[in-house]
Amino acid sequence: MSAYSRPIKSLALALALLPVSGLVHAAGTSFVDGLDSQDASRWTRSNDVPPVAPVNNSWRADHIAFSGGEMQLRLNTAPCAMAPEQCGGRSSASGQLVSNDTYGFGRYTAVLKAAGGQGVVTDFMKYSGSVAAAPTDLVGMHIQGQDPTRLQVSYVQAGVGAQYQTINLGFDASAGLHTYAFDASAGALHWYVDNSEVFSMMGGSLPSADGYIVSDVWAANPITAPLFGSYSGAPTRAYFDSIAFEAAVTPVPEPASALLMSAGAGLLAWRRRREARAAARTA
Repeated sequence: MSAYSRPIKSLALALALLPVSGLVHAAGTSFVDGLDSQDASRWTRSNDVPPVAPVNNSWRADHIAFSGGEMQLRLNTAPCAMAPEQCGGRSSASGQLVSNDTYGFGRYTAVLKAAGGQGVVTDFMKYSGSVAAAPTDLVGMHIQGQDPTRLQVSYVQAGVGAQYQTINLGFDASAGLHTYAFDASAGALHWYVDNSEVFSMMGGSLPSADGYIVSDVWAANPITAPLFGSYSGAPTRAYFDSIAFEAAVTPVPEPASALLMSAGAGLLAWRRRREARAAARTA
């Protein structure tokens, strides 16, 4: 367990102090998952064949394992080399974990160790639309195994071409656990590494749709080799120590505003009761 996972554990403690009613799992609510095992109410393992470009592997549920308090996503050629039909004709297979619910504005955090190797990419994203096809909205963080000292942050808004920014990390992301996070809010995006902001976008056309939380490792298609390198087929793994979502807090109305809202609701209810009584008298 890395020291970088401590912010997640602190958030877990904070959530543990919330009223029990606030911990009921439902779409869009805050959570911290230590990934000691798969919570089937929250996550699904992909088991299909994604579109060809840029991903060149199949997703197999058996390429995700939980061990030692971590989730492992492994990319390799088994069983594809011996039984291509089990991999949809692809030469490699990997793991992809997708949330069952969609989530909105808030902070998305993962403590992870990226996979290394040419032609390999580790993702942590909020993904709107069909996960098996091109996203409508996306906010993501991506680490290329050919140079794990760099991070790409990205977003897609309403299906328009992805926008990328490359960040120099100053460390090898495939050598140990680090904390990666992004904040999505109305009109602003912020990305963080080990709790320090590394990039932001303010204003303009930014993604706002609720989306699935997606974590995966994939092999690049040979046609994208100039960007990602070529995957050799050598086994590699990414490790996720925890994943968390902290929903954005809705401002509490000022006392005067809350009083007016309450008064308005009471007046509306009174009018409805009066109309009902009048209708009963004339019936």
